[in-house]
Amino acid sequence: MTPNPASRILCYGDSLTAGTSPPLNELFPYGPHLENEIQNLMTFSSLLSTSPPPVVRWRGLPGWTSSAMEEYIDDPNVGLRSAVNEVSNPSLSLVIILAGTNDIGMLTSSALSGVVDVKKAVEPILNLHRSCLECDSFIRTLAVGIPGSAWQESNENARVLCRGMNEALSEFASDGSCSSGRVSYVDFPSEFERGSCGGGEGGGGGGGGG
Repeated sequence: MTPNPASRILCYGDSLTAGTSPPLNELFPYGPHLENEIQNLMTFSSLLSTSPPPVVRWRGLPGWTSSAMEEYIDDPNVGLRSAVNEVSNPSLSLVIILAGTNDIGMLTSSALSGVVDVKKAVEPILNLHRSCLECDSFIRTLAVGIPGSAWQESNENARVLCRGMNEALSEFASDGSCSSGRVSYVDFPSEFERGSCGGGEGGGGGGGGG
């Protein structure tokens, strides 16, 4: 009997996916830890006897906004759609998208910035999800909520925008007519703590891994 091929998962996003931890230059992506935890769960539940553990890969772009990710969606080095389409036999089962932190910083950093249009701000992230769904009818996506930050603590417009964008992501996932029932939403798994490293609204450059 031919064994079932391993499922494939792609983690895509900004510095939170790359796992930057300034001032260190090393990357600490969550992808390898996710792969290990899934394997441990499968071992505990005896699923490894029937299916191989999934393969998790990641592409993190420190400092990138979701609008930039959308603009470069087909770029062979950094693009999401490019990354999805290059995986085959089997295709990706799940794409985890964690983006929006840098958008909030960019849209609310000006002293003249007022209340930002949530719909306009979140649209690039929704388009990233849509592009994945269009690539393959079996792909599912997971939208991870935008976490809190020191900037949001000091800027009310940033806090309001973050809350609104997360609500929009959740609504998109729950609306089957928009997501085809293949998008899920989960809040960021930990609360922001002042003094924690990484994930700031800002930064620069690009990076990735796989």
